[in-house]
Amino acid sequence: MIKRLRTIEETPRMLGKGSVIQIPISPSAVTSALLTVGVRPGCVVLVHPDAIVAAQFPAMPKEQRLDRLIEAIEAAIGRDGTLVIPAFSYSFTKGEPFDVRHTPSAVGMVSERFRKLSNVRRTADPIFSFATRGPLARELCALPVKECFGAESVFAALHRLNAHIVCLGCSLSRATFVHYVETAHGVDYRYKKVFSGTMILPNSQAADCSVVYNVRDLTRKSDADLRRLQKRLENEEKSRTVQVGRSRITAVTASDLFDTAWRMLDEDPVSLIAEGVRD
Repeated sequence: MIKRLRTIEETPRMLGKGSVIQIPISPSAVTSALLTVGVRPGCVVLVHPDAIVAAQFPAMPKEQRLDRLIEAIEAAIGRDGTLVIPAFSYSFTKGEPFDVRHTPSAVGMVSERFRKLSNVRRTADPIFSFATRGPLARELCALPVKECFGAESVFAALHRLNAHIVCLGCSLSRATFVHYVETAHGVDYRYKKVFSGTMILPNSQAADCSVVYNVRDLTRKSDADLRRLQKRLENEEKSRTVQVGRSRITAVTASDLFDTAWRMLDEDPVSLIAEGVRD
């Protein structure tokens, strides 16, 4: 059970005979929620967003709702903060070129909308790229493309910066940062595989590209199961969760997530995957 700190805005309202209407929430409620879970002006935040949060805003065109959600996040971190949103695409693993400017994100409407906004940069990992805007965006996009979850990756940079990792309307299962921990720890249910192909750079020039992706061993029950990690973070009061309408927002710092997951892997090497789930 996720610990509930407080309710920003309640969504359901009962009308006679058990009928329910949904009360819209304002974008400012999302900003308030982010501040409640520890996000502050000037922070670096890695946000895993779900469009269900924007769907609770008052009636307006879909793209406008997505824009209001992004604005609400950036209102919490201010002009000195840097917003990072996954823009992962997996077509490179199937032999297709990765176009930094044009390959769409495969991880949701909010991600794709943010990727297309002005002043948003995209990192050059052809599989696990990020869209980012803010003072550190250029620095993150200058990182070398060598290993998706390696010591020079964006994940490692977010660890050094102790970014806030925020699951906005979704569970901690979206926290891909865990694969960086697994790679650093050297788990035996993942192995390194090289993917090579063509990258189309922002200047439209084509270049050869090879990247190491620490993939799952599909002969094992190696799919991520982060319920034990989520429970440990809650019990140790390292994660914070708040309700916004009918959605939850959970935040944890990169350092706390890394250290907790690392200790769990020390204790039980399969603690982060389905193989380690106990009845």
